[in-house]
Amino acid sequence: MESEAAAGAAQGEGDLLHQFERILHDDPLIDEVGFLHPTQLDSLLAGGANTSQHFWCSDHKLAVSTDVLPDLYRAARRAHSDAALNAPSPPASAAALIMTHSKALLILCPDLLTAWNSRKKVLSVNYDLKHLKDELQLCALILSYSPKNESTWCHRRWVITKLAQHIQDMSELIDSESLLVKQIAEKSKMNYRAWRHRCWLIPFMKPEQVLDELNKSVKWTELHVADNCCFHYRRSLLLALLDSHGVENGNDSLYLQSDAHLMWKEELRWNEMLIRRYQGRESLWIHRRFLSQWWLQQLINSEETCPSKEEESLADLFLAQEIHLLSDCLIAPSDEFGETGVQAGLAALYTLWISKQDAVVKEKVEERLQQSVGSLKEVLARVSWDKSRLWTQLLHC
Repeated sequence: MESEAAAGAAQGEGDLLHQFERILHDDPLIDEVGFLHPTQLDSLLAGGANTSQHFWCSDHKLAVSTDVLPDLYRAARRAHSDAALNAPSPPASAAALIMTHSKALLILCPDLLTAWNSRKKVLSVNYDLKHLKDELQLCALILSYSPKNESTWCHRRWVITKLAQHIQDMSELIDSESLLVKQIAEKSKMNYRAWRHRCWLIPFMKPEQVLDELNKSVKWTELHVADNCCFHYRRSLLLALLDSHGVENGNDSLYLQSDAHLMWKEELRWNEMLIRRYQGRESLWIHRRFLSQWWLQQLINSEETCPSKEEESLADLFLAQEIHLLSDCLIAPSDEFGETGVQAGLAALYTLWISKQDAVVKEKVEERLQQSVGSLKEVLARVSWDKSRLWTQLLHC
């Protein structure tokens, strides 16, 4: 009796899996999946859009009842294991079963590396552009409801690497990938896995495309100033542009210097505008550290190579601007949310960080601070008396 009951349960699970896989086969353009409570699914089924009591599919959107998920998962895992027994060299029929069952299994549980690896094994046998594009669609489907799933992002990069081996111009694919990450980032805040994927795409971009990405990301970044991921993406783009100019122009350092300086100067101006507009956002100050480090080093190197006859060097002028920014942050009137206090602390820490870049820079910073707002030690004690001892120790490190 127990064996008959077990056989009946397995048969029921197999029927569920067959229904699920048939829906996935009949509508290959499904782009969203949701797992709903049976009462929620009943309200959808009342519209008569589907004939199954456990699944609903319409307009390329799929809903699955949560009460059948355990049975469906067991059936999918069992079917996938049985199909994978023909590995490492499965015939065409077994390969098709592996792809069918692993797709259903991964939609239910995208963390199963065994299922992803079985798909890689099948796709590696012969290059097929359509199958690889279908794979990107499957990944996008899973990311629509699990946007931070690392296994899916890794598999997507594997597929793109395979495509890059056969496609000469990756521009269209890169554009679609960048758009996908943007859409996912809007739904899933501070999704560093998605942004890391976008950074990973940069080496596949042409210099014009890198510059276009830098320009297009301005508006999105201005609307998400607390998200450090988008600023990290801009930093990666800026470094890629420097590398591309160096490769393209060879030893033509004058062109590289002028072009890079204009780009960096504009980024510094834009960053300062955001800092003044949005009080107390640490991501903006982190981005400024990155910009200042390269900019200050370039100015110091240019002075060593071609000493200026002016009384104040370009590095001195830049430090004066940064001290002026600090002074404005210190004298800003307090607000009810305490953001100006946080801003003053971030500005002071930024100034402390600048002073650590070089012994000459530290001397210049201290000299200019004494002329305006007092010594750096006094500034640090002023903005954060409770951490003054820690910051004073950092000052003398």
